[in-house]
Amino acid sequence: MPERESVFEKIDITKYSVKKLVAVPLIILFLSLAMLTYTQLSIDSPVRLGMDFKGGIIVTIITDETNEELTARFAAYPIAPIRDTGSANERSIEFGPMSEPQKDDLITLLKEAYGSYELRDISPLFGEELQRQAVRAVIIAFTLMAIVVFAAFRTVIPALAVIFAAFSDIVIAVACMDAIGMELSLATVAALLMLIGYSVDSDILLTTNLLRKKGDVNEKVRNAMKTGVMMTSTSIVAVFAIFIVSSSLHVFSSHFAPIPILRDISLVLLFGLMADLMNTWLLNAGILRWYVEKKERKRYGKRGVKRGGEKKKGKKK
Repeated sequence: MPERESVFEKIDITKYSVKKLVAVPLIILFLSLAMLTYTQLSIDSPVRLGMDFKGGIIVTIITDETNEELTARFAAYPIAPIRDTGSANERSIEFGPMSEPQKDDLITLLKEAYGSYELRDISPLFGEELQRQAVRAVIIAFTLMAIVVFAAFRTVIPALAVIFAAFSDIVIAVACMDAIGMELSLATVAALLMLIGYSVDSDILLTTNLLRKKGDVNEKVRNAMKTGVMMTSTSIVAVFAIFIVSSSLHVFSSHFAPIPILRDISLVLLFGLMADLMNTWLLNAGILRWYVEKKERKRYGKRGVKRGGEKKKGKKK
Protein backbone atom coordinates (compact mmCIF):
# COMPACT_ATOMS: atom_id res chain seq x y z
CA MET A 1 0.00 0.00 0.00
CA PRO A 2 2.73 2.56 0.84
CA GLU A 3 4.39 1.88 -2.51
CA ARG A 4 1.16 2.45 -4.38
CA GLU A 5 0.53 5.68 -2.51
CA SER A 6 4.02 6.93 -3.26
CA VAL A 7 3.46 6.29 -6.96
CA PHE A 8 0.27 8.35 -6.91
CA GLU A 9 2.03 11.10 -5.02
CA LYS A 10 4.59 11.32 -7.83
CA ILE A 11 1.88 11.63 -10.48
CA ASP A 12 -0.42 13.86 -8.43
CA ILE A 13 -2.42 15.72 -11.08
CA THR A 14 -3.83 18.17 -8.55
CA LYS A 15 -0.45 19.95 -8.47
CA TYR A 16 -1.08 21.28 -11.98
CA SER A 17 -3.42 24.00 -13.15
CA VAL A 18 -6.58 23.20 -15.11
CA LYS A 19 -5.13 24.73 -18.28
CA LYS A 20 -2.06 22.48 -18.13
CA LEU A 21 -4.20 19.41 -17.49
CA VAL A 22 -6.52 19.86 -20.46
CA ALA A 23 -3.88 21.14 -22.90
CA VAL A 24 -2.19 17.78 -23.58
CA PRO A 25 -5.35 15.72 -24.35
CA LEU A 26 -6.77 18.53 -26.47
CA ILE A 27 -3.57 18.71 -28.53
CA ILE A 28 -3.58 14.94 -29.06
CA LEU A 29 -7.27 15.05 -30.00
CA PHE A 30 -6.52 17.80 -32.53
CA LEU A 31 -3.69 15.73 -34.04
CA SER A 32 -6.00 12.70 -34.21
CA LEU A 33 -8.67 14.69 -36.01
CA ALA A 34 -5.99 15.94 -38.40
CA MET A 35 -5.00 12.31 -39.07
CA LEU A 36 -8.62 11.36 -39.80
CA THR A 37 -9.01 14.39 -42.08
CA TYR A 38 -5.85 13.48 -44.00
CA THR A 39 -7.08 9.90 -44.43
CA GLN A 40 -10.48 11.16 -45.56
CA LEU A 41 -8.89 13.37 -48.21
CA SER A 42 -6.53 10.57 -49.30
CA ILE A 43 -8.89 7.61 -49.65
CA ASP A 44 -12.35 9.23 -49.31
CA SER A 45 -12.89 7.59 -45.93
CA PRO A 46 -11.67 8.53 -42.42
CA VAL A 47 -10.44 4.97 -41.90
CA ARG A 48 -9.27 2.20 -44.24
CA LEU A 49 -12.15 -0.16 -44.95
CA GLY A 50 -11.68 -3.89 -44.65
CA MET A 51 -13.17 -6.61 -46.79
CA ASP A 52 -16.39 -6.62 -44.75
CA PHE A 53 -17.18 -3.04 -45.79
CA LYS A 54 -15.72 -2.61 -49.28
CA GLY A 55 -16.53 -6.03 -50.72
CA GLY A 56 -14.27 -8.54 -52.42
CA ILE A 57 -13.43 -12.24 -52.44
CA ILE A 58 -11.95 -14.39 -49.68
CA VAL A 59 -10.39 -17.67 -50.80
CA THR A 60 -9.34 -20.42 -48.40
CA ILE A 61 -6.91 -23.04 -49.70
CA ILE A 62 -4.58 -25.71 -48.34
CA THR A 63 -1.01 -25.23 -49.57
CA ASP A 64 2.59 -25.26 -48.41
CA GLU A 65 3.50 -22.31 -50.64
CA THR A 66 5.00 -19.23 -49.02
CA ASN A 67 3.28 -15.87 -49.00
CA GLU A 68 5.72 -14.64 -51.68
CA GLU A 69 4.90 -17.58 -53.94
CA LEU A 70 1.16 -17.06 -53.48
CA THR A 71 1.53 -13.34 -54.19
CA ALA A 72 3.38 -14.13 -57.40
CA ARG A 73 0.80 -16.73 -58.46
CA PHE A 74 -2.12 -14.32 -58.02
CA ALA A 75 -0.30 -11.18 -59.20
CA ALA A 76 -2.84 -10.62 -61.98
CA TYR A 77 -5.62 -10.11 -59.43
CA PRO A 78 -6.19 -7.40 -56.78
CA ILE A 79 -4.68 -9.48 -54.00
CA ALA A 80 -4.86 -8.24 -50.41
CA PRO A 81 -3.44 -9.76 -47.18
CA ILE A 82 -2.64 -13.48 -46.95
CA ARG A 83 -3.30 -14.98 -43.53
CA ASP A 84 -2.88 -18.30 -41.75
CA THR A 85 -6.22 -19.64 -40.57
CA GLY A 86 -4.76 -21.76 -37.77
CA SER A 87 -5.20 -25.14 -39.48
CA ALA A 88 -2.21 -26.94 -40.93
CA ASN A 89 -1.08 -25.33 -44.21
CA GLU A 90 -4.44 -23.56 -44.60
CA ARG A 91 -4.26 -20.02 -45.98
CA SER A 92 -6.86 -17.30 -46.36
CA ILE A 93 -6.30 -14.95 -49.31
CA GLU A 94 -8.27 -11.75 -49.76
CA PHE A 95 -8.92 -10.12 -53.14
CA GLY A 96 -10.41 -6.72 -53.80
CA PRO A 97 -13.52 -6.19 -55.94
CA MET A 98 -13.12 -7.55 -59.48
CA SER A 99 -15.15 -7.96 -62.65
CA GLU A 100 -17.06 -11.14 -63.51
CA PRO A 101 -14.50 -12.28 -66.13
CA GLN A 102 -11.73 -11.87 -63.53
CA LYS A 103 -13.74 -13.93 -61.05
CA ASP A 104 -14.19 -16.69 -63.63
CA ASP A 105 -10.46 -16.68 -64.40
CA LEU A 106 -9.65 -16.82 -60.68
CA ILE A 107 -11.97 -19.79 -60.15
CA THR A 108 -10.37 -21.59 -63.10
CA LEU A 109 -6.90 -20.96 -61.66
CA LEU A 110 -7.96 -22.24 -58.24
CA LYS A 111 -9.39 -25.43 -59.72
CA GLU A 112 -6.27 -26.13 -61.76
CA ALA A 113 -3.77 -25.31 -59.02
CA TYR A 114 -5.47 -26.60 -55.87
CA GLY A 115 -8.51 -28.67 -56.80
CA SER A 116 -10.50 -28.00 -53.64
CA TYR A 117 -10.95 -24.53 -52.22
CA GLU A 118 -13.46 -22.37 -50.39
CA LEU A 119 -14.56 -19.06 -51.92
CA ARG A 120 -16.58 -16.32 -50.25
CA ASP A 121 -17.78 -13.45 -52.43
CA ILE A 122 -18.82 -10.23 -50.66
CA SER A 123 -20.76 -7.82 -52.84
CA PRO A 124 -19.72 -4.14 -52.67
CA LEU A 125 -23.42 -3.29 -52.19
CA PHE A 126 -23.57 -5.62 -49.21
CA GLY A 127 -20.41 -3.98 -47.87
CA GLU A 128 -21.99 -0.53 -48.16
CA GLU A 129 -25.02 -1.77 -46.24
CA LEU A 130 -22.72 -3.11 -43.51
CA GLN A 131 -21.03 0.31 -43.40
CA ARG A 132 -24.37 1.99 -42.76
CA GLN A 133 -25.29 -0.55 -40.10
CA ALA A 134 -21.92 -0.15 -38.36
CA VAL A 135 -22.19 3.65 -38.31
CA ARG A 136 -25.77 3.38 -37.06
CA ALA A 137 -24.72 0.99 -34.28
CA VAL A 138 -21.96 3.32 -33.06
CA ILE A 139 -24.28 6.36 -33.14
CA ILE A 140 -27.05 4.53 -31.27
CA ALA A 141 -24.63 3.21 -28.64
CA PHE A 142 -23.11 6.64 -28.14
CA THR A 143 -26.54 8.31 -27.95
CA LEU A 144 -27.81 5.82 -25.36
CA MET A 145 -24.64 6.33 -23.33
CA ALA A 146 -25.18 10.10 -23.44
CA ILE A 147 -28.79 9.73 -22.28
CA VAL A 148 -27.75 7.55 -19.34
CA VAL A 149 -25.01 10.01 -18.34
CA PHE A 150 -27.37 12.99 -18.47
CA ALA A 151 -30.01 11.06 -16.50
CA ALA A 152 -27.44 10.08 -13.86
CA PHE A 153 -25.95 13.52 -13.21
CA ARG A 154 -28.65 15.92 -14.49
CA THR A 155 -25.99 18.60 -14.87
CA VAL A 156 -24.88 19.80 -18.27
CA ILE A 157 -21.15 20.45 -17.93
CA PRO A 158 -20.15 17.25 -16.01
CA ALA A 159 -22.27 15.13 -18.36
CA LEU A 160 -20.77 16.80 -21.43
CA ALA A 161 -17.28 16.26 -20.00
CA VAL A 162 -17.91 12.50 -19.72
CA ILE A 163 -19.33 12.33 -23.24
CA PHE A 164 -16.50 14.42 -24.68
CA ALA A 165 -13.88 12.19 -23.03
CA ALA A 166 -15.52 9.06 -24.49
CA PHE A 167 -15.68 10.73 -27.92
CA SER A 168 -11.98 11.60 -27.67
CA ASP A 169 -11.12 7.99 -26.77
CA ILE A 170 -12.81 6.71 -29.92
CA VAL A 171 -11.28 9.37 -32.18
CA ILE A 172 -7.76 8.67 -30.85
CA ALA A 173 -8.25 4.90 -31.23
CA VAL A 174 -9.37 5.30 -34.87
CA ALA A 175 -6.46 7.66 -35.56
CA CYS A 176 -4.07 5.04 -34.18
CA MET A 177 -5.65 2.50 -36.53
CA ASP A 178 -4.92 4.85 -39.43
CA ALA A 179 -1.35 5.39 -38.22
CA ILE A 180 -0.51 1.67 -38.32
CA GLY A 181 -2.59 0.90 -41.43
CA MET A 182 -5.23 -1.20 -39.67
CA GLU A 183 -8.48 -1.68 -41.56
CA LEU A 184 -11.98 -1.23 -40.20
CA SER A 185 -13.72 -4.59 -39.96
CA LEU A 186 -16.64 -6.06 -38.07
CA ALA A 187 -14.16 -7.02 -35.33
CA THR A 188 -12.79 -3.50 -34.93
CA VAL A 189 -16.31 -2.03 -34.95
CA ALA A 190 -17.13 -4.39 -32.07
CA ALA A 191 -14.01 -3.15 -30.28
CA LEU A 192 -15.09 0.49 -30.72
CA LEU A 193 -18.51 -0.36 -29.28
CA MET A 194 -16.83 -2.04 -26.31
CA LEU A 195 -14.63 1.01 -25.92
CA ILE A 196 -17.67 3.20 -25.27
CA GLY A 197 -18.40 1.13 -22.17
CA TYR A 198 -14.77 1.04 -21.05
CA SER A 199 -14.46 4.80 -21.54
CA VAL A 200 -17.27 5.92 -19.26
CA ASP A 201 -16.69 3.75 -16.19
CA SER A 202 -13.74 5.69 -14.78
CA ASP A 203 -15.29 8.99 -15.92
CA ILE A 204 -18.46 8.20 -13.99
CA LEU A 205 -16.39 7.18 -10.96
CA LEU A 206 -14.55 10.52 -11.05
CA THR A 207 -17.71 12.57 -11.64
CA THR A 208 -19.62 10.81 -8.86
CA ASN A 209 -16.79 11.41 -6.37
CA LEU A 210 -16.51 15.10 -7.20
CA LEU A 211 -20.22 15.94 -7.35
CA ARG A 212 -21.76 13.77 -4.66
CA LYS A 213 -19.11 13.42 -1.96
CA LYS A 214 -18.12 16.08 0.54
CA GLY A 215 -14.57 17.21 1.16
CA ASP A 216 -11.65 18.91 -0.49
CA VAL A 217 -11.81 18.87 -4.30
CA ASN A 218 -8.19 17.83 -4.78
CA GLU A 219 -8.47 15.06 -2.20
CA LYS A 220 -11.57 13.69 -3.94
CA VAL A 221 -9.71 13.70 -7.27
CA ARG A 222 -6.76 11.81 -5.74
CA ASN A 223 -9.00 9.19 -4.12
CA ALA A 224 -10.94 8.62 -7.34
CA MET A 225 -7.70 8.39 -9.32
CA LYS A 226 -6.32 5.64 -7.08
CA THR A 227 -9.35 3.48 -7.79
CA GLY A 228 -9.88 4.47 -11.41
CA VAL A 229 -6.29 4.00 -12.56
CA MET A 230 -6.19 0.55 -10.97
CA MET A 231 -9.44 -0.37 -12.75
CA THR A 232 -8.20 0.75 -16.16
CA SER A 233 -4.74 -0.75 -15.62
CA THR A 234 -6.31 -4.12 -14.84
CA SER A 235 -8.26 -3.96 -18.10
CA ILE A 236 -5.11 -2.97 -20.03
CA VAL A 237 -3.17 -5.93 -18.62
CA ALA A 238 -5.97 -8.36 -19.51
CA VAL A 239 -6.37 -6.99 -23.04
CA PHE A 240 -2.61 -6.98 -23.56
CA ALA A 241 -2.49 -10.65 -22.59
CA ILE A 242 -5.15 -11.37 -25.22
CA PHE A 243 -3.11 -9.45 -27.79
CA ILE A 244 0.06 -11.44 -27.01
CA VAL A 245 -1.72 -14.80 -27.15
CA SER A 246 -3.58 -14.00 -30.38
CA SER A 247 -0.68 -12.44 -32.28
CA SER A 248 2.65 -13.75 -31.01
CA LEU A 249 2.28 -17.11 -29.30
CA HIS A 250 2.54 -19.04 -32.58
CA VAL A 251 6.12 -17.78 -32.92
CA PHE A 252 7.17 -19.82 -29.88
CA SER A 253 5.12 -22.95 -30.53
CA SER A 254 3.71 -24.54 -33.67
CA HIS A 255 0.74 -25.78 -31.63
CA PHE A 256 -0.69 -22.26 -31.64
CA ALA A 257 -1.93 -20.15 -34.54
CA PRO A 258 -2.57 -16.40 -34.83
CA ILE A 259 -6.15 -15.28 -34.21
CA PRO A 260 -6.65 -12.12 -36.32
CA ILE A 261 -10.07 -11.22 -34.90
CA LEU A 262 -8.90 -11.27 -31.27
CA ARG A 263 -5.68 -9.51 -32.24
CA ASP A 264 -7.55 -6.65 -33.93
CA ILE A 265 -10.09 -6.29 -31.11
CA SER A 266 -7.42 -6.26 -28.40
CA LEU A 267 -5.22 -3.79 -30.28
CA VAL A 268 -8.06 -1.29 -30.73
CA LEU A 269 -8.98 -1.67 -27.06
CA LEU A 270 -5.38 -1.03 -26.05
CA PHE A 271 -5.34 2.19 -28.08
CA GLY A 272 -8.63 3.30 -26.52
CA LEU A 273 -7.77 2.35 -22.94
CA MET A 274 -4.44 4.18 -23.06
CA ALA A 275 -6.28 7.22 -24.41
CA ASP A 276 -8.87 6.80 -21.66
CA LEU A 277 -6.23 7.14 -18.94
CA MET A 278 -5.21 10.49 -20.40
CA ASN A 279 -8.70 11.78 -21.15
CA THR A 280 -10.16 10.81 -17.77
CA TRP A 281 -7.42 12.04 -15.46
CA LEU A 282 -6.27 15.07 -17.45
CA LEU A 283 -9.16 16.27 -19.60
CA ASN A 284 -12.21 15.22 -17.58
CA ALA A 285 -10.55 15.81 -14.21
CA GLY A 286 -9.47 19.28 -15.31
CA ILE A 287 -12.95 20.25 -16.54
CA LEU A 288 -14.60 18.91 -13.39
CA ARG A 289 -12.12 20.67 -11.10
CA TRP A 290 -12.85 23.95 -12.85
CA TYR A 291 -16.61 23.34 -12.64
CA VAL A 292 -16.66 22.36 -8.94
CA GLU A 293 -14.33 25.17 -7.87
CA LYS A 294 -16.34 27.73 -9.82
CA LYS A 295 -19.56 26.43 -8.30
CA GLU A 296 -18.13 26.60 -4.78
CA ARG A 297 -16.76 30.10 -5.31
CA LYS A 298 -20.23 31.27 -6.35
CA ARG A 299 -21.84 29.57 -3.38
CA TYR A 300 -19.39 30.49 -0.62
CA GLY A 301 -17.33 33.34 -2.03
CA LYS A 302 -19.22 36.06 -0.24
CA ARG A 303 -19.07 34.12 3.03
CA GLY A 304 -15.31 33.70 3.03
CA VAL A 305 -14.98 30.06 2.06
CA LYS A 306 -11.90 28.73 0.34
CA ARG A 307 -11.71 26.33 -2.55
CA GLY A 308 -12.52 22.80 -1.39
CA GLY A 309 -14.91 23.82 1.38
CA GLU A 310 -12.46 25.06 4.06
CA LYS A 311 -13.76 28.11 5.89
CA LYS A 312 -11.58 31.14 6.38
CA LYS A 313 -11.03 32.31 9.90
CA GLY A 314 -12.89 35.54 10.42
CA LYS A 315 -12.61 38.07 13.21
CA LYS A 316 -15.00 37.63 16.05
CA LYS A 317 -17.02 40.63 17.00
